[in-house]
Amino acid sequence: MNPIIEDELFKKENFSSTPLPIGDYDSCSFEQCDFSNGNLSGIVFNECEFIDCNLSNAIIKNTTLNDVTFSGCKLLGVQFKHVSTFLMRFNFTNCNLQMAQFDFLKLKQTLFLNCELQQATFNDTDLSQAVFDESNLQDTHFANSNLEGTHFQTAYNFNIDPELNKMKGAKFSSSDLEGLLQKYKLQID
Repeated sequence: MNPIIEDELFKKENFSSTPLPIGDYDSCSFEQCDFSNGNLSGIVFNECEFIDCNLSNAIIKNTTLNDVTFSGCKLLGVQFKHVSTFLMRFNFTNCNLQMAQFDFLKLKQTLFLNCELQQATFNDTDLSQAVFDESNLQDTHFANSNLEGTHFQTAYNFNIDPELNKMKGAKFSSSDLEGLLQKYKLQID
């Protein structure tokens, strides 16, 4: 059985070279920690927060992210598609998620607030009721995904093919509709 670590604050720790010990972390805070290229596989995070951390290219195979918030974090290339889907729920605010992979996940009502999501992938992803508020979606790929009721009103630089995704009730700003029509090469004034 994994050790349980509760209500701990980890600040300015470097977990790239010395990995975070495997355990169940409950209500813990990680501030300005470096997990880049580290291995977080098999670790359980319950109701934890990551603030201003670098998790770029971290390995998260079978990692549990239950009610986890990421704020101001750098998560370049993280393959969220490998996390444990049991009790999976997380949100992002002011995060850099370029080249992150969210394929095959159920991310209903997930928040992406003011995030950089360039070249991220959402293939076969359930994003129903998710919110992409003030988020940059340049070269982000959506295919065979459920985008029903998803909020894109303030998202920008997106290119989403409505023929490849479920889009009933998805919300967009009328000034950004060209992001839904790019494949037709229309001239929109």
